[in-house]
Amino acid sequence: MNRTTKGALAAGAAGVLLLGGAGSFALWSDNEAVQGGTITAGELDIAPVAKGVWTDVSPGATSTEGGVDPATFRMVPGDVLEYRASYRVSADGENLRAVLTADPNSVTRSGDLNEANTPVTLTTTYNGTPLAGNQITEADNGRVVDVVARVTFVETTPNQVGTNDTVNLSGFRINLQQSART
Repeated sequence: MNRTTKGALAAGAAGVLLLGGAGSFALWSDNEAVQGGTITAGELDIAPVAKGVWTDVSPGATSTEGGVDPATFRMVPGDVLEYRASYRVSADGENLRAVLTADPNSVTRSGDLNEANTPVTLTTTYNGTPLAGNQITEADNGRVVDVVARVTFVETTPNQVGTNDTVNLSGFRINLQQSART
């Protein structure tokens, strides 16, 4: 028998012995169970309590009891349309922070009208107290917050800028977006 064959047979025999447990190579190890549980994801949601109302709150506006229809309102520089609604907040989660905003992508404009001359702003209150920065936390879970969105046609808009152009509010949305951690 040549040396290569003898070496191969010896290596094969050593492998069989190791697989059989006689002379196996192992390092000590141990493990312990830890107290754990099932983690459940939280929730972030707003739901309208009642239908919101658009109102003309422009300086010197005539009475608009019952609100106005934005689709038929003919806005001029200096006019302010206001949307009021109440939303129930679901904000359930450790360290949850979120912000209520008017979705800028849900308002479309034509012609010369833009965000600079027809800005949309949003404020929120809880029991009449303003929410700083429109911030929502887990402490607000279950609360009803009041939202006021305003669309203003800036009074100093010059010349004929925006004449017969449109601000489309038919897809207007209020966003509740989780804040990034800092």
